[in-house]
Amino acid sequence: MLNDLPDDVLIYTIAFLSVPDILHLRQTCKGFETLTRLSIVWTNAFKHDILSNDYPCNLDETCLEQRTCHAYRLATDWLGDRLLTPKSDTIFTGSPVTEIKLIPGRRHKWLLAVLTGTGSQVLTIWDITRKDKCSEWSQEGARYRTVKLNTDPESEASIAVSLLQKVVLLHLDDNGILHEMNTIDINLYPVALSGDIIALNNPPSKMLIYNWKTGAYAYLDEGGDLWRNPCLEVVLTPSIILVVRTFSISIYASPLLLHGQTHIPIATHSFDWVIGVSVPSPAPNNPLSILICSEEYNPHAMIPRSLELYSLSSFTPILGLTSKIFSDCPQFILGKRATAVCARKWENSEDYSRKSLIAAVFPGPLNPTDHVRVREVCTFSKQWCALDYDEDLGRIAFQSGSEQITILQL
Repeated sequence: MLNDLPDDVLIYTIAFLSVPDILHLRQTCKGFETLTRLSIVWTNAFKHDILSNDYPCNLDETCLEQRTCHAYRLATDWLGDRLLTPKSDTIFTGSPVTEIKLIPGRRHKWLLAVLTGTGSQVLTIWDITRKDKCSEWSQEGARYRTVKLNTDPESEASIAVSLLQKVVLLHLDDNGILHEMNTIDINLYPVALSGDIIALNNPPSKMLIYNWKTGAYAYLDEGGDLWRNPCLEVVLTPSIILVVRTFSISIYASPLLLHGQTHIPIATHSFDWVIGVSVPSPAPNNPLSILICSEEYNPHAMIPRSLELYSLSSFTPILGLTSKIFSDCPQFILGKRATAVCARKWENSEDYSRKSLIAAVFPGPLNPTDHVRVREVCTFSKQWCALDYDEDLGRIAFQSGSEQITILQL
């Protein structure tokens, strides 16, 4: 019988089973119930079923079995055709919400919400599981121009906040408490924060790349009329710096020499008109993915907006269009494995505030076809102004009312 074989032979054999088969085997007898709880079994399953397929997963989850089973179920939902039925929770904030950000890493535990109070705005940190507010930070009468999260969750500076004539850096501790740690006196606002490097902008000034710890800096200069071509997004990676503007994308070599000099792009790409953009932090040695909502600028023709997915290699900075769908999505977030959530305007509807939340899976590890797969997640009749998405967990956060945030778990 199978259970008469030595344990090492059984463990080797189980390594060829899928996650559902391992769980079914567990139910057959006490011996397999014990054996399938060994960490080596789930180490093998995670390696063969999740990592080798490049499926999204929560690396902060310390239980290997839970990490593997959750990642397998999420990938199965993305790969399948059945209706998405996410679990839903609601956080009641008590004040109007203007911005939502799921904080990366840190056990995927925290959510940042910018609330509008009487005469000022407040940064708040919420425990997603308990739906409790852990801390808040504000300055009297302050209105924040931009709030940027650090793409490196281990960095000392967790958040950069733009105030009048200065940028404040905040640290988020393990208890969800915000601490003010540094102030940069400058009339620029943050557009990206990665480790100790912050990108600062204020047209028509050149882009400033600044190391807030050492004070070293350099400038980026694309030339042209920056008033007419404002910055939408900046991405800092070890190999390139990407600057996305309304009518162009510029690529700079990285790391920069921060000796006060001015750098020019190594490559550029022009667009008719970029309405919105989402660029996830790339996986190591993988091309950069860029999702753009664009519109052909033609006042004499009604040309629909489109979502276009581009791929950019760090070794040869050539921007290539990989997928395109026609859809009017003013808000969207792209994950590094080519899944995206989008707030799409209802077609043929006179209610312009009515939107549907859709999930789009572009060709990649979770879509083996050559076409984009789109499924509706839910509809909502309120005007959304805040949306975020954590692909590793399959978690979506959006403003579902003036003073409430809905958390969907796919």
